Amino acid sequence: MANLKDRPRFALTEQAGQRIVLIAEDGSRIELFVLTKDIIRVLVLPHAELRGPRTWSIAPDQDDVPLEGRERRDLSGFAPAPFSCVNDGAHVVIETSCVRVSIALDGGFCAWHILRDGAWHHVMNDRKTQAYNFGFWDERVYHYVERRKGELCVGLGKRAGMLDRSNQSYEMRNVDAMDYSARTTDPLHKHIPFYITWQPQTATGYALFYDTLADCRFDMGRKLDNYHGHYRHFIAEHGDLDYYFIASPDTPLNAVRHFTWLTGRPAWMPKWGLGYSGSTMSYTDSPDAQRRMGEFIDRCREHDVLCDSFHLSSGYTSIDGKRYVFNWNREKFLDVDGFVQSYLDEGVKLVPNIKPCLLQDHPAFESVAKEGLLIETLEGEPEWVQFWDEVGAYLDFTNPATIDWWKARVKDSLLRYGIASTWNGRVEMWRGGMWRGGMWRGGSRSGLSVAAPFVWWCPNNLTMAPLPFAGPAVGRSSAN
Repeated sequence: MANLKDRPRFALTEQAGQRIVLIAEDGSRIELFVLTKDIIRVLVLPHAELRGPRTWSIAPDQDDVPLEGRERRDLSGFAPAPFSCVNDGAHVVIETSCVRVSIALDGGFCAWHILRDGAWHHVMNDRKTQAYNFGFWDERVYHYVERRKGELCVGLGKRAGMLDRSNQSYEMRNVDAMDYSARTTDPLHKHIPFYITWQPQTATGYALFYDTLADCRFDMGRKLDNYHGHYRHFIAEHGDLDYYFIASPDTPLNAVRHFTWLTGRPAWMPKWGLGYSGSTMSYTDSPDAQRRMGEFIDRCREHDVLCDSFHLSSGYTSIDGKRYVFNWNREKFLDVDGFVQSYLDEGVKLVPNIKPCLLQDHPAFESVAKEGLLIETLEGEPEWVQFWDEVGAYLDFTNPATIDWWKARVKDSLLRYGIASTWNGRVEMWRGGMWRGGMWRGGSRSGLSVAAPFVWWCPNNLTMAPLPFAGPAVGRSSAN
């Protein structure tokens, strides 16, 4: 394994189709994929092989990713883009009609250029001291790039603070950050490891998307270390460094369009999903929840408030004050059919909260665990996590049997009453500070940890697939 003094020396060993492979004597690999004229992917493998799971993020020009995920080296959906690849003994230079990347064979450092108005603009450099972790520090994933004066950085999903992320740092670890400060709280709910760098001096920009489900951190220049110069960096707790460089000359909107094309188009929501939607925890937490919900409809009628939907918080599932997914509290809701119909009669669609996890004393927990539908430790035990009311375990949506169980419960517990959509909550999967190796076992087969982005995405699509409209109305807030 390389060290800081003897960094890896790469050689061009393979060029097949859209893929270029560089390998060092110690086995370290850098693979580059020319996906379009605007998008080049970099996969860094210090251990010579993939350590992370397949991807649930990449769906080029598609509506969604297959439920089973996508193999990391699958290039389906990417039409071959013309490019050149030149090896001068010191650098390998890959060039499309829009992007040029030069990879130094001594260390694997990348330098990126974008063509705009007939001129090549140098837009990004890997940090010259160390850019990647070839066994230099620990087992985590690192990427360091040089930072320039005047750059603007935007993105990373839902974050507190200024729109320009420069000179700040952000932890990407999904938590239920109820009552957060829009100025200072971090981390928040979302896991979107994508940001755009815009350089106003040349009206040129680019985006970086890191394809990982691991907990990670982005330091956008908050940390200063004079040994390295000005830089920003990305660190992931486990997996592989697998990032996409997306060119965006002329406008940052190009990066957004390419990212949407790369990761799959959003589902179309029904027209009613664009209207006012009511929601509060207080109604469903009340012992007379059905009456309180009726008062809301009465008030809307009294004040001529147009309401198209209501996000039903999880109090409707309670047993002795704790929340149990797919349970209806019949003391709070004496007539579920009548309750749902009363809202439909007023043109209001109910969107009930459901959670892809079972508390340890959930009525179905024992049978679900016996069938191997939960995320488990390597020892075959449920992977316990803390929820609001109790410890429990998440459902393993890499297991097809779990998907079938989930779909059946959604239909039996909700859709049969005339409910049109669901609201997926409590998907902030975290084990108090660290993953244990990042690997779990699902049932009798080897499985992988499924972090919150996938857990959140998967059930919603499963629920909505059989319904007779184009897409779901999805709610994401802490009031669940």
